[in-house]
Amino acid sequence: MRRSTHPLGFPRSSRLPGVPSHTGTVLVLALAAASACDLPVRGQTRILYETGFEAFEGFKADQDLIGQGGWVGFAGDLAGKATDPGGNGVLAQPLPGFNGQYAYIGYTAPDTTADFSLWKPVQFKPTSTPLPLVRFQVAFQIEDSTEAAPFFDSFRWSVYSLTEHRFLSLDFDNETLSVNYILDDAKGQTPPPIVPTGFSFEPGQAYDLEIDLNLQRNQWTARINGQAILTSLPITSVGEALTVGDIDPAWVILTPGKPGDNFIVFDDYRVSAIPLTEIPPRLEPVGLLHTGAFVLRILGEPGVTYALEAARLQGSGAVTWEPIGVGVAQSPNGTLDLQDSAAAQFPDRVYRAVSRP
Repeated sequence: MRRSTHPLGFPRSSRLPGVPSHTGTVLVLALAAASACDLPVRGQTRILYETGFEAFEGFKADQDLIGQGGWVGFAGDLAGKATDPGGNGVLAQPLPGFNGQYAYIGYTAPDTTADFSLWKPVQFKPTSTPLPLVRFQVAFQIEDSTEAAPFFDSFRWSVYSLTEHRFLSLDFDNETLSVNYILDDAKGQTPPPIVPTGFSFEPGQAYDLEIDLNLQRNQWTARINGQAILTSLPITSVGEALTVGDIDPAWVILTPGKPGDNFIVFDDYRVSAIPLTEIPPRLEPVGLLHTGAFVLRILGEPGVTYALEAARLQGSGAVTWEPIGVGVAQSPNGTLDLQDSAAAQFPDRVYRAVSRP
């Protein structure tokens, strides 16, 4: 049964969801989001790999992605044995939300295929101390099945180590329209559980995905269109060495032999290493209380102390930050709600969250 829970239906590159455009707090929230994205960088960001699948990069439209630009793939049957791959390639047909060429996986598959993945090896083994944050960014859209093949499958983004150990997967189930995650906590032959995030997606809607892998703290966070859907989950719970071999789009056929002609398109694929010591906290608006207090949610790491600070924009551009509240982010999600009781008196306030020792 297809259903919607907490839809991720807001447009890409939009303001924060759920905030009316006519209220005086829109400027506040927009700048709060901007200040929350400031990163405590200790060195230069290193691009491990990026592509837009464009012709000038050597990618040819209407041909398989496998074999182009170092991309490879693997298809397996229900027993995990290699089988013929399914549909994949580079397309150039105009698609709203995407510019130029883009890649895809899905649409058609042999009857024996149960799952099919594509990847470009990244082969990143960090040597710096502390370990960096690895950020994965991609634009994607899931195209729905048609009446010609009315079956619905899952599409995933999975992170693997240099030894081909799967750390984690973000799962988009096109049958239930739910967004789920899978960790690496398998016990024996039991597969790890597929856990709902409480969010859903819409086919035909373009999304921007970011996954932050804090290798130093063994934690990861996922955001879609700037909104955190998962925070501070373990990258590995089985002690695997924290390296990044590849980050894969995968097509999981829910009923092998009856694949839907659904597929996922993706573009602006980027993997970078950022020399950080923490997952940078993010802010999300919760809302106004009847007392006039403005509630903001800090998304950070469990057990870390955060301060909510506020400032008013000056004509000179100078900003003086003042503490509003302090608290400890709670387990297991690393969230903390703090209030600005004087928000109604200062409609031009901006906010940021900072960690405390």
